[in-house]
Amino acid sequence: MDKLPPLTALATLEAFFRTGSVGAAADMLGRTHSAVSKQLHQLQDHAGTELFIKRGLQLELTDEGRQLAETVARSMDEMRRTYSTITGGGRASVTVAASSTFARQWMIPTIARFNVDYPDIDVLIRLTGPHGSRRLEGPVDLVVSWDRLLSPHVEHPDARSLGDVHIGLVMAPGSPCELTETTIKVPTIIHRREGEVAWKHWSQLTGLTLIRERELTFDLSSLAFEAAERGMGATLAPKFLIERELKNGSLVAPVGFLKFENGLLVRPSSERPKTSKPAQVFMNWLVENAQLSPEGFIAAPERDWPFASLSLDW
Repeated sequence: MDKLPPLTALATLEAFFRTGSVGAAADMLGRTHSAVSKQLHQLQDHAGTELFIKRGLQLELTDEGRQLAETVARSMDEMRRTYSTITGGGRASVTVAASSTFARQWMIPTIARFNVDYPDIDVLIRLTGPHGSRRLEGPVDLVVSWDRLLSPHVEHPDARSLGDVHIGLVMAPGSPCELTETTIKVPTIIHRREGEVAWKHWSQLTGLTLIRERELTFDLSSLAFEAAERGMGATLAPKFLIERELKNGSLVAPVGFLKFENGLLVRPSSERPKTSKPAQVFMNWLVENAQLSPEGFIAAPERDWPFASLSLDW
């Protein structure tokens, strides 16, 4: 029988896969960045094959690493479901589908706030691709989406709005940009993989013809945002996912933002015939407590949180 790596190493791989970065995985597991990085490297040594590759400051999964991570994540989910079943399912849970960058920057802080009010309901995340493609198998209770450039119409009678989404072309200050009444010219545009059509829709809505010399593609929106911040090109981003960068001036929007009214949506999944009570509780809480500000930024209410930090067990 082949020897498996330690379960803790596999749990670390799952956290890295679900969050998309070493830092976010460390936050999720309640460990240090260096400890998570060391465990991932030890897992790669144990496997005897390249599971990760360094791109700039980011660590990414290779094809072999992604294959292993997806298998591990599915297995972990199955173990959790089985354990919950045999122990009587003592805790209620809600499963939500969301994209990786959105999950890291909006869902995790939002879930942490929700768990202060509802500590007995676990919110689990399933990662999706730009068009809703599921990286992990298994049904979900709710779907949260924001990218109306890729999915302009969400037809569901029970969809609930969490605010208007403002999406615009952003780049580092001082990056080359030539603008006329009908065109915008930049050296490089940056795509999120499988989201290339967003540029076409942005051009149609703004009336600006986009002129560029080359294109770059990254797997995650967060990588595209960071590449733009480092002056590698222009990308499309919503205000609420780049709030820090806009407010500190490391990203600017030379032609402003498109406003999509009621663009941030939460809705029941078509995979569940009936919305569970915990899912309805979470959805109602989001509508009351997780609305974006009128300017399109995250608008968490001021509260005295009883916990200095929270660790989520997915």
